[in-house]
Amino acid sequence: MTTCSCDVKRQMVVSDVHAEATRNWLLRRADWRFLLPGPRPATSVCFAKGGLAQAVALICDRMFEPGQEPQSECDLAVAVNPNRATLSAAWAALRPGGAFYAEWYSPLAGGPRGVRRRLEAAGFSEIACYWPWPWTPQRPPLFWLPLEAPEALRFFLATRPRATSPWGRARNGVLQATWRLGRRARLLLPICAVARRPKALERAPESNPLDMLPEQWSAWGLGPTPERISWLLLTGGRRPINKVVGLVFGGSDSRPSLVVKRPRLPESVAALAQEAAVLRAVEADRPGGMEGVPRVIFFHDRAGQTSLGETLLTGEPLFRRLRRDNYRELGLKMTAWLADLAGRTPARPRAEWWGRLVEATLADFEQSFGPILDAERLRETRAILATLGDLPLVCEQRDCSPWNVLIAPDGKLVVLDWESAEPRGLPALDLIYFLTYTAFFLDGAMETGRYRESYHAALDPATFTGGVLAECQRRYLTLTGFDPAALRPLRLLAWIIHSHSDYKRLTAEVGGQPGPDTLRGSVFVSLWEEELSQCPN
Repeated sequence: MTTCSCDVKRQMVVSDVHAEATRNWLLRRADWRFLLPGPRPATSVCFAKGGLAQAVALICDRMFEPGQEPQSECDLAVAVNPNRATLSAAWAALRPGGAFYAEWYSPLAGGPRGVRRRLEAAGFSEIACYWPWPWTPQRPPLFWLPLEAPEALRFFLATRPRATSPWGRARNGVLQATWRLGRRARLLLPICAVARRPKALERAPESNPLDMLPEQWSAWGLGPTPERISWLLLTGGRRPINKVVGLVFGGSDSRPSLVVKRPRLPESVAALAQEAAVLRAVEADRPGGMEGVPRVIFFHDRAGQTSLGETLLTGEPLFRRLRRDNYRELGLKMTAWLADLAGRTPARPRAEWWGRLVEATLADFEQSFGPILDAERLRETRAILATLGDLPLVCEQRDCSPWNVLIAPDGKLVVLDWESAEPRGLPALDLIYFLTYTAFFLDGAMETGRYRESYHAALDPATFTGGVLAECQRRYLTLTGFDPAALRPLRLLAWIIHSHSDYKRLTAEVGGQPGPDTLRGSVFVSLWEEELSQCPN
């Protein structure tokens, strides 16, 4: 029996996808490493088997089997339900200052107090206990909740998304009741603990910025140094490139003092560096910063450790509040916010930005989606983009979506996730993206997948969403003062820019070069096609 080349390629693609999914799962199985002094230990010893052992092997340079580890040299030791002998072996294997991670699955552990007593008796210090939630064998947790920090737990429970249905409210009530009862009865399992072998009295300065938090707390303007610092770790997202976010609590403060973002993979470092640079630029342009934009507290990228510390801005995602009766109000409020971000600046010569912002973007689009792009439509696209004249250069957030825009308790807007931002970009692109996605949420396209139909309706001023879009565009033009003739080519350019993220997603899903059928699944390519089908406005 012969196998054709297409079958072989198909098997290779399936294998690549499976390998990527397995790697993603293992990286997330080891998200507890972001509670340790360093997320990338050089050497480790693992007193466990299965997925946990595979995860440990993935995050370190060398992993020893129990009994083979060098004494007092390992950076990390890992165990499941460790007894006294295992705790003693783990302590002996670690260098001074080395980290220990363990999971307890039995209520006989005695809850956080019982775990703490065991670890202290074995000689460990700097102990912290966590409850990973939700915990299932198939899906790594989304949160790591500090069991001995009541202020962090109260904050977590108080900021759960508001349920809109009776079933949702009942579910949240059961969650909170279960949490409180389970905590009192010591039935919250598993209990995951991190600890350290005590450091030597004389040691080199730490390269990990998280160890420097107590020293820098006052210098960063966070107030007096607290006696205790607690972490609540957020580990959501579907892809390994998604960052891990830590909420840092100082002492008994009921709100986090800062947010710390860290990359799971080296490929994510550039995005955090970009976010830090853009946020600093926004703050430099406006004395005291801009309302609704996080402020950078620190950015550390040294010795393989990358962390971005920011001020905490909270609120409810805009899409959860979005209704027909407040749709126009929220659209106009976001329009004013984006116009303020852009400012009223003079136009810059087209030659100054064309190659970087338009030509390079179009070339990437043609290369990525070339197999499904019609040559005539590409020529039409180039002709429409060529009508762009001189335009002001503004800060583009480039992910201005209803899930990244929060409504703060005082009703003001907060915009998060600036890692894709372009500090010297073009006007109106964020507004186009935002208004398009609010229409998707309002008319149900996010559930039905009828994105192109939704966009078609939003481009018609006679429809409800189209009327709001037209009004917001007019308001933005009035506030920023750029040429109204640029709106249509900018709408076209918006979808070409964002198609890059679609291509990256599709590539990750298939583990290689997507085929034509897969490429046709791009939302942004369909929006580009719909924009081309419209008569010029």
